[in-house]
Amino acid sequence: MSYSLPIHLLRQHLFCPRVPWFQELLDFRPPQTQWVRQGMEFHQRQKEIFRHRTLKRFGLHAARRHFHYRVRSKHWRLHGVVDCVLETKHEVFAVEIKLAGRSPSRGSILQVAAYGMLLPETIGKPCRKAFVVLQRRGKTWPVTIDAKRINEVERVRDQIFANLHAARFPDSPATEAQCCQCEYLNYCNDRA
Repeated sequence: MSYSLPIHLLRQHLFCPRVPWFQELLDFRPPQTQWVRQGMEFHQRQKEIFRHRTLKRFGLHAARRHFHYRVRSKHWRLHGVVDCVLETKHEVFAVEIKLAGRSPSRGSILQVAAYGMLLPETIGKPCRKAFVVLQRRGKTWPVTIDAKRINEVERVRDQIFANLHAARFPDSPATEAQCCQCEYLNYCNDRA
């Protein structure tokens, strides 16, 4: 299979398996919600702020910073855009910046881990650790990229591939709270 999955869909799948189905199988993207627009504006502001911050929160003294860095891998069958890549002489670190939350979601952790999995192929340096930065709380969460995490990314990726291949509308374990903030709510037909 030569199809490459956008990495952000790993996070979306864990939120609701229907989101990748709508986007990838039907190529359907409803108008952006207020939350999506806020997130895009937030990322642009953070890029400017992030340029001038120290790297202390990452345990680094110096690193080259690459913003909105594109990654792609035929091996992993994934592609995406990393918010920030920190590159030192011997290794790289993926950084995913999130607007809110008390702690990173499982989806955010797998998303940044997937970016880290692709960086060695793209930059040619190992990536053993990545970070999720929760800006509103000022917290930085390290994410180790080990065999267990890689297997988890592959398992979720393969679940998405299976849903797309089956071409059946996936069941959704999403809660009412999740559904009410989803841009696809009006298209599911089994949600109030």
